Amino acid sequence: MTAHESERASDPPPPPPLPARLYESPPVILGGMLLWAVGAGVAAVFAMVTGSGFDPANGAGAWFWTCIAGVGVGLFGAAVFSAQRAAARRGDRSAQRGVEPR
Repeated sequence: MTAHESERASDPPPPPPLPARLYESPPVILGGMLLWAVGAGVAAVFAMVTGSGFDPANGAGAWFWTCIAGVGVGLFGAAVFSAQRAAARRGDRSAQRGVEPR
């Protein structure tokens, strides 16, 4: 037995596959958008309670607008994903592969 064969024999087994809820894109996109929306709500309440307002120059306002931007990026990502999934269903040659629902 060569050194290379003994290394191959001692390789650990491959990891188990991920559960579908962790690699399916729609729940991940929607979950991320939900977290950003909750953050925006918390920042808005904090800004109103402290009276600091929504000015991006202060802490609460900056957090609020950052969270709003996160929701916007999530909406953009969901739109792109939906367009790619629709293109894959139609069979377009330029569509990404692997985005079809299982």
